[in-house]
Amino acid sequence: MNVRLLRLRVQRSLIIVPSLYVLAAMVLGDITPGIDKRGRFPLRIDVDIDTAQAILTATATGMLAFTGLVVSSTLLVVQFAATQYSPRLVLWFRRDALVKHAIGTFLAASIYPVVALRELTEGSGITPDISVALSLALLVGASVLFLALLQRVLDRLRPRNLLGRVLADGIAAGHDVYPQALGPDPAPPARDWETPDPRVIRLRSHRGVLASFDEGVLLQAAVTGDLTIELAPAVGEFLSPGDELFRVHGTGTFDDRKLLSSLVVSDERTIEQDPAFALRIMVDTAIRALSPAVNDPTTAVQALDTIGDLVRELAARDLSSSVARGPDGRVRVVWPTPSWDGLLDLAFSEIRAYGASSVQVCRRLRAELLDLKGATNPVRHPAIDAQLAQLDAATTLAHPPGSPDHELALGADRMGLGLQR
Repeated sequence: MNVRLLRLRVQRSLIIVPSLYVLAAMVLGDITPGIDKRGRFPLRIDVDIDTAQAILTATATGMLAFTGLVVSSTLLVVQFAATQYSPRLVLWFRRDALVKHAIGTFLAASIYPVVALRELTEGSGITPDISVALSLALLVGASVLFLALLQRVLDRLRPRNLLGRVLADGIAAGHDVYPQALGPDPAPPARDWETPDPRVIRLRSHRGVLASFDEGVLLQAAVTGDLTIELAPAVGEFLSPGDELFRVHGTGTFDDRKLLSSLVVSDERTIEQDPAFALRIMVDTAIRALSPAVNDPTTAVQALDTIGDLVRELAARDLSSSVARGPDGRVRVVWPTPSWDGLLDLAFSEIRAYGASSVQVCRRLRAELLDLKGATNPVRHPAIDAQLAQLDAATTLAHPPGSPDHELALGADRMGLGLQR
């Protein structure tokens, strides 16, 4: 199986980690009564069989009900986050290690006493110190993880915290996808590796989104076969059977299966090699906050804060450097990525369209574009000027000359409202 796909499925699974906890609880529940039967230990709780049975029974029934309550409450929080911010955030809860370990501990704390109770019967001659102590330890651990889970869920509901996590992942992905910084005098990349009639490899299996690719596997195959391998779709594109996956330039040999094994075609985009998806999540959060049903322009302004940070980071990268070179310096692997104009459209166009009626959003958006222009290479400025011109037109349309808010809406303010420049 594709190792990257297997790793992705493990990260998203809510079954594997809790199942390991359940298995460990069953094993411990089977062996601890036997340890107690061998004799007394320095750990002394001094409980008899009847008391131990009462403690374990109460723990088992109480933790089972508690687990159901916590899981149902977490699902409600996830539903709220998906409705309030973006449904693409649901995947984050599925991949969160703390959620998996917390659920696993809750289940272990309820299953362990049930298994241990099989041996703790009248006349068994067992002094159940270890069995009861372990059950209490699991109960304490479950309580601590419940508080940690509560804190994590509440933190994830804070827009600033949530957007900050998306920003960090987006910056890391941007440095991975665009490995070179923008030079002082950038030039368009040469395509001297391109051949007029490349061999094409198409998708043969299930449809889905190109979630990621293994650059190392492709580079090795290209160097070995003296080829240049061009990835046809961009990471994040939806693919159907028959769509182009690779264009292989050169006359060397290659193994189709090895190239196909380098791709992860999944059911959903991830930020791992797709910084544009981080922008997509931030923009979704902003325009959802701008909908008439929510009417929360302050959250949209907070989203613009992080959008600006990510766009500024991407502006400093060489957006044409999405290539990998072999030891001889030749281009061996090429993959498509968004252009500078495309990134700006993704970051600002929808927010401008939905937020033009909000004075706060117009002012924050103008301040962000002006800051971006002041912090970037002049080669980036024409696209930024085009965005400023579009903002002028949208603002004037929503707040025409003579209206009370016309001049206010045309201002620039990094706080939206409250800090006139």
